[in-house]
Amino acid sequence: MGFLFASKLDAARAQTRRNQAAAADPAASAWVSANAGTGKTHVLTMRVLRLLLGGTPPERILALTYTKAAAAEMSKRVFARLAGWVMSDEPSLARTLAQLLDRAPTPADMQRARQLFAVAIETPGGLKVQTIHAFCERLLQRFPIEAGVPPGFAILDEHERSALLSRATDEMLAAAAVQKKGSLWRALQTAIAYAVNGGFDNALQQALAELGAAPAPAGEPAIAAAQQRLRATFGVRPDIAADMIIAQLSATFADDLLAHLVAALRAGNKSDAKGALCLNAALVASSGRQRVAALADFFLTQSNAPRERLVTRKVSDERPQIAELLQVAQTKFVALYGEHRSLMVVEATIALLRLGADVLERYSAAKARSAALDFEDLVGK
Repeated sequence: MGFLFASKLDAARAQTRRNQAAAADPAASAWVSANAGTGKTHVLTMRVLRLLLGGTPPERILALTYTKAAAAEMSKRVFARLAGWVMSDEPSLARTLAQLLDRAPTPADMQRARQLFAVAIETPGGLKVQTIHAFCERLLQRFPIEAGVPPGFAILDEHERSALLSRATDEMLAAAAVQKKGSLWRALQTAIAYAVNGGFDNALQQALAELGAAPAPAGEPAIAAAQQRLRATFGVRPDIAADMIIAQLSATFADDLLAHLVAALRAGNKSDAKGALCLNAALVASSGRQRVAALADFFLTQSNAPRERLVTRKVSDERPQIAELLQVAQTKFVALYGEHRSLMVVEATIALLRLGADVLERYSAAKARSAALDFEDLVGK
């Protein structure tokens, strides 16, 4: 068993080396996707080295990474390999290049390998291994007019970006609070009402992050269109309002029918008596929302799934019409209740969309006044 496992492991390693060599071949256009620590930087290093060995001038190579640490590690690895080639003896260098090139090196390969360290060092600007943001910044600085950015723009770091966003958020909240009417105020009230455990700040920050990754709908027509798309996606009627659904849910049973059902269930066993309590709470409820909540306790489980049995067999056998009536009512109630919950999602989403769009508009105006770009702007532009 141990020998079989070792054989499979050796085969897997050999296949990995073949895959890495194929991805490092400069003649191939490759997309490498793998978990952290599995050798992506190693493959990229091999590819750069093979480009250099193949005669590509260092100034014609551009390697982009996401973080400064990754760029520094990449550059360190390349120069460490080049320096090692200068100091290696002939047999060691031949073995190293054979493993890299997946073939025996030629005398020209050996000679160029020993020269590459000096060539890379003497290249004006050095070997270009940089972050995607640094590359974008450099390109925008050379062509600001073509890209539609302010010449000599400043770059906002994360602290400055957070400070500007916080200021824009405060301005939005102040504007909504001063008006105490209008769409912005209503959106704020809606978002706060749906925020769980005071999580409004977190919800708004998540909304800003999502909106920052894609253009936010601007203006009432765009927001209205987004709302209609959401309603269609979640199966909510185009013009239905939450209060209208509550009224329809409240009308599941008329008062006289509710009283009749309460009496019928009280005549059953202990389980039926619990159901009677729920229906009686609906009967005496002082508002439509309280009545709906009581009916939900009767029709649904704590996880909002439809109850499999609404009455016991005793009531079902003695009053089959009651059981059938409750089953039909449950089907109607579940559909309406689901639509109401979906509408809550739509309303909360549109509220956050409206608030977030306002914050980002103020944030963009602040950046424009400062002639500044953030990291997302660099890539977008």
